Parts: sequence; C-alpha cells; structure tokens
Amino acid sequence: MHLAAPPPVTVVIDPGDDAIHTHTALAAHHPPSGRITLHPGPGTTSETGLAHDLLASLGKPPLLPGRFPAGRQPAWEAATAWITTLPVTRLTVLRAHRLTTRRTMRLLQLRALTGIHLTLGHSP
Repeated sequence: MHLAAPPPVTVVIDPGDDAIHTHTALAAHHPPSGRITLHPGPGTTSETGLAHDLLASLGKPPLLPGRFPAGRQPAWEAATAWITTLPVTRLTVLRAHRLTTRRTMRLLQLRALTGIHLTLGHSP
C-alpha cells in the first residue's frame, strides 16, 4: 500500500475534443516507459468495465477466470497490483468528462493506493 500523499491530479481541458489531443495521448502510451493511456470503452458505465479497460491498457488479460465472493472487485485488485508491480507511474484518461462519478472515484482511489500520476482529459 502506498503511504505518501498521492500526486495532484492534472486536468487537461480540451474544449473542442480535438483528435490531435487524443492521438498525442495515445502516442504517449508506452508501459515500459511508465506511461499508460486509458481510452474507456464506449457504451459502458460500469466500474468493472473501466477496470477491464485499464488491464487491457497495461497489456494484461482484462477478464479474470474463476468465481469471486460478492463485494470483491477482482479486476480493480488486479489493476492495482499490476500498477504497483510494473514501472508505471503515469496514467492519462481520455474523455474523463464522460465517466460517472463512481468511475472517477475509482480512479482517484487507484491514485491514492498506487501513487500514480493521474491526468484526466476533459472537454467541457
């Protein structure tokens, strides 16, 4: 568990939701260099779906085999473990303005647990 205060959250305002910003963030995605870019899948509002997208961005299997007790969030536990284990220090989330409050809170919890630098792309 990460005990130091997490770094501040960076919010990038992209008023036009320009493709150049999306392409730049996706081009920066390079897990071996510590940078991942998360482009949440369209059409889902579930927290688990976001964790699956995060695992996929880490190059890990998004679907975990087996059964888990009610209340467990194995996909988030796996994402947290991988971020802690891998040399990942930066997470950029595209179109964060489309995330539900619960999904945004999950990302903030991930930041608190791992100390990852979190950048949220936002189009007002």
